[in-house]
Amino acid sequence: MPEETACLGKKIASGPAEIIDYGTVISFAGNPISLHYSDLNINIIFDFKSDEQNRETYVDSSIAEPSTLRLTLYNFDDSFGAGTNKPMKIGKYEGRRLYLQLLVYSLKGSADKTLHYTIYRGEEVSNE
Repeated sequence: MPEETACLGKKIASGPAEIIDYGTVISFAGNPISLHYSDLNINIIFDFKSDEQNRETYVDSSIAEPSTLRLTLYNFDDSFGAGTNKPMKIGKYEGRRLYLQLLVYSLKGSADKTLHYTIYRGEEVSNE
């Protein structure tokens, strides 16, 4: 029997940006979703909250600890979906800008969220 070898290398891009990760994740019992990239030494945490004072959807970001970006997504509770209308700058890696685009769905009566995300590596940037 011949030995099988992997021969497909896949690279995905959209316009000028390389897509370095994408996926769909469903939160467990309403808990935050955490992405850990050990090769990049980066963590991204998606935390879902409600803001009764302001019913619009919005994202608040903070550096929870070194190499950890916490994104608090407020009022992303629409069963038809809510998300970013353009890629958000989230940092840089090896001299290139990193972006994130997301879309979130929520079933009525459930604390769980379905998160669709794409992380892009874009243009070169200088040390800012």
